Formats: sequence, structure tokens, C-alpha cells
Amino acid sequence: MKMVSSMSINRTIAGLALTGLLLAACAGQAPGSNSVLKGADDGGAAPLVLQPLDYTENPVDIPNPDRGFYRPEAYVIPVESGTPGFPDLAATISGTNVPVDARIVYMEFDLKNFSSNAPLNGKPIGPWSAEGALPPEYGKTQPLTPAALDYVRAALQKVRESEAVAIVKFNYDGRGHTYVDNNRFNQIIHDCEPGAPKGRVWYETGVINETDRCGIPGHEDKNWVQYHLWQLGNVFSEFEECIMAVKGGLFGPWGEMHSSSYARTREGYHWLLKALLGYVPASRSILVHAGGVMAWHNMEYGTDYSFTNLMPAPARGTPAQRFGMFNDSYSAGSRGAVPDDNGSLSEGYALIGSGEYSDYDRNAVLTWIRNQNNFYGGETVGPGPAENIYPRFPNVLYEAAYAQTTHLNTSYSQRTYKLWGDFVYNEENVTAAFTPPHDGVTRTAVFDPVYNGRNGMEYMRDRLGYRLVLREAKASKRVEQNGTLRFEGKIQNVGFGNVVNRKYVSIILKAKNGSSTYTALTDLDARNWRPDVNNRADHTAAWRDLNFSVKMSALGSVPAGEYDIYLKINDPKEQSPNRRCIRFANKGNSWNADLGANLIGTTKVVP
Repeated sequence: MKMVSSMSINRTIAGLALTGLLLAACAGQAPGSNSVLKGADDGGAAPLVLQPLDYTENPVDIPNPDRGFYRPEAYVIPVESGTPGFPDLAATISGTNVPVDARIVYMEFDLKNFSSNAPLNGKPIGPWSAEGALPPEYGKTQPLTPAALDYVRAALQKVRESEAVAIVKFNYDGRGHTYVDNNRFNQIIHDCEPGAPKGRVWYETGVINETDRCGIPGHEDKNWVQYHLWQLGNVFSEFEECIMAVKGGLFGPWGEMHSSSYARTREGYHWLLKALLGYVPASRSILVHAGGVMAWHNMEYGTDYSFTNLMPAPARGTPAQRFGMFNDSYSAGSRGAVPDDNGSLSEGYALIGSGEYSDYDRNAVLTWIRNQNNFYGGETVGPGPAENIYPRFPNVLYEAAYAQTTHLNTSYSQRTYKLWGDFVYNEENVTAAFTPPHDGVTRTAVFDPVYNGRNGMEYMRDRLGYRLVLREAKASKRVEQNGTLRFEGKIQNVGFGNVVNRKYVSIILKAKNGSSTYTALTDLDARNWRPDVNNRADHTAAWRDLNFSVKMSALGSVPAGEYDIYLKINDPKEQSPNRRCIRFANKGNSWNADLGANLIGTTKVVP
């Protein structure tokens, strides 16, 4: 390296310090902050320099994978052939005039053609039937045909070719034909799952018996539900990169995990969740409910977890950590003055502990969801009477942040969404005290001034799942071709939820005087950028480290010159060059759509 005098060094340091102050001012950073850091990269004293970027949040819809509002699409899987549809990802959220660029497709696959217990075109005949009603036709219990599997593949191929990911769900009664909402008939006519004796009702055991088993050579240990999942396993693996999660489904009408013999037993959840863990790729989550997960865990590991003996936060990489939750009655809470969550958060209470509803505790379930640090969302129900605070602001804000909500249906419920769209998001309204009737504790939600004056639906739209804002970026001012590029920064997840599925985090050097790019993988894990209930920009305790060092040799043979530094975040299994990449929510022109990457600084490569 070139030798310089001590006087020259001093002048250089003074000049860099002044430059750092100017850059800080341009970036909105207060003078006096640490704008230049000294560090060794190639045996010299190459400084880390604060980058002149905009570190403030842009309060607009930032479409990203694995989070946000989803577009539902229902499919009936054919025996022979068919052509699946695909929803328009650009939508207006029901009950509002708020647009959204959705990046999740909720794919409900109805397997009724493959179950002799599944009515195809109406409810079975019984005392609930109208006079003269005709019995429905039924499907046929059989293996999924090659055409059926190809149909699922064709639907997922449409996801792959889009910018979206899929939540996939399978059921045997997508129209709810086996459900009667009348206490006289115990809510269920008979099971819809294949293999179960026709007419078996909800109060029976649900334990697999010989009549349930598929009898397929080599699969004699499986019942028909397990066998169908085994068939679908190859499809899950084939489209792993564009599957966000797999919903448990399969049990009961609409696949909502209730009103089925299997759904009423811990044994049923044990074998179902064990099958899902085996056939869904290990990188992907499975969405069930807290009671079902704890029932599986209790049977698998001999534990005794319940809502009064809460399952602790599972370690990353364990089977228990793979479970998130899909709530079919999101934000349900009370009907009048009596707490009643419509069987959403309380689902599965009969499988654990004493089996009594009195053991259900809303706070415990929300804490379980938060501890899972996985996907949580679903579809809302109607708001009910005005005194029901659970689906209304500001209570819904508090619970959405605490439970780390990641996804909701664009289409349901229109009445609830209208309340959100009509809500004026300002400090007075957001911080108004509220007292949920389930515990009588008075609380307040956190107000984020970035969204002051917007409406509540815009805030919910943008905060679902993760939302990443670059708060600080310092990069090597220069780096030798055989040296190490260093970066130190801060990032804040201002969303409700977390990055759940593992992502590759790579840096890209792009030549300023051309189109040449050089890429290397970092050791950063986006799953570590967890949100805080307090997501304000001034809550610096919620800023997470964004530090890495990359040897230039990992980037290949990089010519000397000036380069922009980009950060690219995408799925390790991604097959396209820039689909399903994560975009920061910063103001400015830091997003490069051609690279699918975020600008985080510049550097100069020297010989």
C-alpha cells in the first residue's frame, strides 16, 4: 500500500469527519452521531462511511412475499382433467376503497370427488331436509388420480409464474354440506373424510380403525387422509419455493378443523399433524390452532400442555416450531357483554387440559401465538354489536401487533373492514383507552405518527406481516480486490409479524459505469429481525443489527472501480432471478426491480 505522512493522515481523517457530518445531515441524522468508523479490511485503515440514503419509512403499500392480504381461490380437484383459475392480485379490500397489491393466493382445494362420505351437490337427507328433498350424489373413495395431481400442479404453476406465494389447503367438503347450524342436530350430519363409516357422527372416537385404512399395497398403515397427503407430498416439494405455508384443513366441513370425529380427538390431531410434518417440506410451516398443536405435542412427547400450562416457545428448527395458526374467525371476541370468540382462538380446548371451556384463556392463546413466532392470520367475521370491541380499533391494533398477525382475507368480512376503513388513524383515536371484557384490563395501543391522518385499513394493510425499514448504513469507503467488504447497519421491522420462512440474504456489487454485477451470500438471517409491539421509528431498542463482512474473493473477480451495494433477500429455492424478493419500505429510489434488491450504499474497489 502507498505510504503517507502522519500529517496527511490527520488531514484525511478531518476531511472524512466533515464529510460524515454532511452526509448525516442529508440523511436526517443528527450532527455529532458516529458517522465514520475505523476498521481493518485489507490490512489498512479503510473507514466505514455513513451512506447518504433516506432512512425514513414510506407509508404506502409495499408488496412482499409471505405477508399481507391474500386473494382466495377455490378449486374442486377433478378426477379426469380441468383447468384451474387464478385470481387478480390487484384488488380493492372489501368494504373499503383501499387498494392492495396482494402477494398471497389462498388456494382451497376440495377433494370431495375422492371421498365416498363427501356430498357433491347438497346436504344428506335427514330431519333437517325440506319435504321432497333428493339425496345428494357422493364422491368415490380412491387414490388421487394422475390428472388430479396434475391439476394441483397446474394451479401452483400459475403461482410460480406470478409474484405471489400460496397458502394451500385441502378439504373434503368445501361447501359445508355436512354442517347444520342447528343445536337440534349437534351441528354435524356425518363425517366427510374418506374411509370413515358413513353416518359416523361427532361423538364417536375418531381413532383410526381397520375400516378407515386405505388398503393400498405398501401403505397398509395409512388411512385415506394420510395416503392422500403422501400423494401430495411430491407436489409440495416440487413447488416449495412458492408455497408460503400449508393449512391443516382436511378435517370437517370447509376444512376448518371442527365438526368431525377426527377433529374431536387428540389421536386425530396426532396422526394428522405427524403426517403433515412428514410430507410438507421441512422449510414450510403448517397452520393449525393452539389446541391441536398442544394435543399433538402431548401425545408425541408425553407432555401435559394446555391453556393453563402453556407450551413454551419452541426452538427454531424443531418440529414444534413449524406450526403457525390460521384463524377462521379472526378478531371475534364477544357477543354483547359475554366473552365468546366464536370458537376461533379457543378451538381445540376440549383436546387439552381438563377439556373444559373454562380453562380457555384468550391472553394465553395470544401469548402462545406470539411464542410460536410463526404465521398467524385468517379471515375476519362480522363485527357484531357496537359494544364488541375485539374487531374494532384500537383493540384490534393491540392484538394484531401482540400476536404478530401476518395475513388476512381481502374479501371477508366486508362489515368489519368497513369499520377499519372508516377509522381515522390519529393519536387521539389510536391511544384511546380500551378494556377487553375477557380480563377487564385497560390498555392502550401504540400510535405511529408516520400514518397520522390515514385510515385504519391502510395501516392494517401495510403492517400485516413484516415490513423492513433500513435505519442506518455504513459501508467500507474503499476495499482492495483481495480484501474484505465490511458493512454495519440497523434495520427495523415495523410490521406486526416476522420473516418466517428462511431467506437467502446476498449482496450485489453493481458497477456504476455499467451493468456488471457480482454477488455473494452473507451470513445474515432475516428471521432474526423480529418486530416489537412498539414499532415507532424512535423506538431504537427495536432496531436490529445488519452487519456483515464479505471477502472479495467470494464475489469473483471484481475489477477496480466504483460500485453500488445492494442487498437481495429471497427464498433459497427460488427458481427465477428476481421474483418474490423482499423490498424495504424506505422512501427514495433504493429499490432496483431488475435486481430484486435494495440499495444500501456504495464503495470503491481498488487494486
